[in-house]
Amino acid sequence: MRRIKPVLVSLALCVLSVTLNPGMSLSVPLTLSFGDGSKYWPNWVNTDNDSWPGKDNDLDTIGDPNFTGGTVEINRDWYLTQITFSFASWGNTNNGWNKLEPGDLFLSVDNDTNWEYVVYADNNTNKLDGKIPSSWDYNLYAVDIVLNNHNAYQMSGTDKTGYWSGYLIRDNHPIGLASQPTSQTSSYLGDVNFTGWGTESLTFIFPANTILLNSDILTIGFTVNCANDVIYETLRFDPPGGGPPQQVVPEPASMLLMGSGLVGLAGFLRARKKGNGKETAPKS
Repeated sequence: MRRIKPVLVSLALCVLSVTLNPGMSLSVPLTLSFGDGSKYWPNWVNTDNDSWPGKDNDLDTIGDPNFTGGTVEINRDWYLTQITFSFASWGNTNNGWNKLEPGDLFLSVDNDTNWEYVVYADNNTNKLDGKIPSSWDYNLYAVDIVLNNHNAYQMSGTDKTGYWSGYLIRDNHPIGLASQPTSQTSSYLGDVNFTGWGTESLTFIFPANTILLNSDILTIGFTVNCANDVIYETLRFDPPGGGPPQQVVPEPASMLLMGSGLVGLAGFLRARKKGNGKETAPKS
């Protein structure tokens, strides 16, 4: 095997490093859709003993509102910018919608089942009091919460009991954090704009360049305070066979570096080929 010249190795590595550069951005912002395929979060089970209609917790939706899914928006640099939840219907005052409150929004950005982020309404520590937080109450925290840690969450409650007297709900399911995040257990990352309560579309708009989706995965956990319809959806950005979800374009500096490397590599190979073709003069 012929020994490769060091300069050739250097040029090849230069081109390879640009090709694998994680600083490559999307050509346009990315919008992904998700559905509503979960009745419970993983490791949370039906604890309902009510007989109507054959254990109502087995239903995907118990009353209103009825989630249909939503969308996730990601900017060109792979930062999360917005999550929107859609409803098929919201209900009316006769169905008790005025007792509903939004739960906390939980996010995981890697392949384990822990939550890394939570959107929490600081003025809504109790989600079973009929008080709707204002849009400016919502804040983003970095956390580390085990999915099935029962002590970490405020629960929905039970059918026809206490706050839910006269109503059927999804029993004993997480609806938010058990207590307000503290500096010992979390890091405050900024304000989140929350809009749409009482409409058929709820939107969370995140502070700029805060949640980087660099693991090609995002898991969303959300519900309202009765947990009558639960969202637990995982989005993966790499399509079957690998590769980015959308065409990516290198940054200008990377393009210049790649171009210089390719030109240099071509010049070296051409000079090497010419050198191999020279005739050697016979020795006298």
